[in-house]
Formats: sequence, C-alpha cells, structure tokens
Amino acid sequence: MPETAGIPDFNSPVVEHARKDFPLLDADMTVAEALDRIRREGIGERVIYFFAIDADKRLVGVLPTRRLLTSPLDTPLREIMVRRVIAIPASASVLDACEFFVLYKFFAFPVVDEHRHVVGVIDASLFAEEI
Repeated sequence: MPETAGIPDFNSPVVEHARKDFPLLDADMTVAEALDRIRREGIGERVIYFFAIDADKRLVGVLPTRRLLTSPLDTPLREIMVRRVIAIPASASVLDACEFFVLYKFFAFPVVDEHRHVVGVIDASLFAEEI
C-alpha cells in the first residue's frame, strides 16, 4: 500500500484502510443487551456509530452513539436504528470513499461486501490532513 508522508494512495482499495475493531449488534437486541455486548467485546479506538445486522449478518441499520446511550434499556435496537444506511462498497477506492465524505458529511461509513456484510469501517480521520 503506497503512501507518501502518511497520505494514502487514493487509487488503493478503501478496504485496505478500514478499521476492523468494531462490534456489530444484532438488530433484535435490546439496548441493554447491546451495551452488555459492547462492554464484553470492547470497542476500537474511535467509535462514532454502531452498526446493526440481521440474522444473515447483513447490515440493516446504524445506531448513533448518543441515541444508543440515551434510549431506555428495554428498547429494541430496531426501534431506534436509522434504517437508511449509506455504505461504501468494499470494491471502492480511497478516492471514491472521499467522495462519500464530501457528499454526505458523515463522520464514518461502514464498508460492505456484495452481500452487505460489514467488512470494515472508514472514518474521516483517513482524510483529515488532505481535506
């Protein structure tokens, strides 16, 4: 993966830069169950959003951290998750990912394979010095 002074090669696959240290939460869990899983499994260095998956491990929703932390413990994640999820395809380049950040103004995106399985997470820090 060629880099010049910490700047990523914008033609390289975005999945090469994606973090893998994030918990996936079952959409059928309650907030209490999700928080227990997060405590048990831990989280990565930077967590902005949590991602909900279905029984087939496909991405079905996003949970902003504030919403997860402030919802009643018995609330199912399906009731509080955002269902319209914008994800970056694993086949995208770093330049493609940069366009997602400029267009949608989110702090992070899930990276998904052709079956909508989450294979990584990209956050804006990848581009912090370049944008």
